[in-house]
Amino acid sequence: MYARSALFPGVIGAIMAVTRGIGIHDPGVEMLIVRLLQAAYSLLAVYFVYKILERSVGRDGATLGGLLTAAFFAMPVTAVHQLEESVCQVPLLAALWWWQRTEDRHQPSAIWGVLAGTALGIALILRFPLIGFALAFVVLAMRRPVKVADKAAFVGGIALVIVLQGYSNSLINHEWWYSFVHRLGPMLHPQRMAVEAEGYPSSPPWHYVLTLLAALIPPVSVLLLAAAVKGGRHVPLVGIAALAFLVSHSLIANKQERFLLPILPVLFILIVAGLPWLAARVARAYRGMWWYFWIVNGALLIVMTFSFAKKDRVAPLLYVYRRHDATGVLVAQYNQTFTVPKYYLGRPAPALLVVTRSDAVRPPAAPINYVILYSDTPDTDQAVLAAALDKQLTLVKTIVPSLADRLAHAINPRHNKARTAAIYTTS
Repeated sequence: MYARSALFPGVIGAIMAVTRGIGIHDPGVEMLIVRLLQAAYSLLAVYFVYKILERSVGRDGATLGGLLTAAFFAMPVTAVHQLEESVCQVPLLAALWWWQRTEDRHQPSAIWGVLAGTALGIALILRFPLIGFALAFVVLAMRRPVKVADKAAFVGGIALVIVLQGYSNSLINHEWWYSFVHRLGPMLHPQRMAVEAEGYPSSPPWHYVLTLLAALIPPVSVLLLAAAVKGGRHVPLVGIAALAFLVSHSLIANKQERFLLPILPVLFILIVAGLPWLAARVARAYRGMWWYFWIVNGALLIVMTFSFAKKDRVAPLLYVYRRHDATGVLVAQYNQTFTVPKYYLGRPAPALLVVTRSDAVRPPAAPINYVILYSDTPDTDQAVLAAALDKQLTLVKTIVPSLADRLAHAINPRHNKARTAAIYTTS
């Protein structure tokens, strides 16, 4: 059973099938191709932000909005990861722009309405927690001075995506309503969602406001969020929908920073729309504010773009794969536990055994010739593993945390760990 839409994983799977079909089997190279294609796709977000702002505030504001979408330090690195929160940005922005085309009576306006509804439906299928934004947007769109036929086309576009998703459910899960019931089910118990974080970080309702204040580079972030509030009055269709998103997410106990990614480009639209007001209020400091913002953002952009996160989990497996002699890999998770991304061991994958400190290590059925150890006392634990496997372990590589991992650990040491991985061969 697959509880989510197969759209995104299906596209990624198709890309990987093509790369393997042309003889590329290295998982690192294969993932690089996927990331490059995702980077190209993410440029559509820049285009749509530019078009939306060009209509609302003119070309200068549109250029700034496009620059924020392209170069804000969190955007490039998240755009190339397999995050539904980032992938949904493009169809969400497309829905906003194409609905504007409908309101502007661009002919044929009904076609733009269908496109807007379809794009909103796709964004919702990719990232169902956008439901708060989507509902607010639909309600407001239905109240706009637009022809009834265009409104019907908009709703029809949403309905089309729902029907296609239902058909996908019936093929994959043999139940038309499967993903809808699975995703809507928890929302029928809001009191439970408000108190149960399902093992993830739980924070107070104001957590996301503090996150935005921290992410948008303080103390400038205070001014930018004030501009966003003012911009929401200038483009209420976008502002109210974004507010609905923030409120609905703030009431849920499970709060993670990446959950804000879907509306980051929308927030840039609101910020730029409110900048004339801000410039009038802080005229003397306005130019200096942007100098400070872009200098700090530039430094963060370099760090985040050229240093990948969770290096200790991926790099050891790629190292083992590229030696092309692995018959069995033991991963000893003695100072952390996580799901091993065995994709990076390639195909056919060697036997994989994962143990924690509480597990008794016994010689496995498959011959183990690599050990990846995560430990705060590697020398002692290496000796214990060698005795348990009845083999000598020889250190061949140590994987240290990336700069991004160390930075994330410094910001939030409780939830972000910077670990070292030691790779041994057996003899």
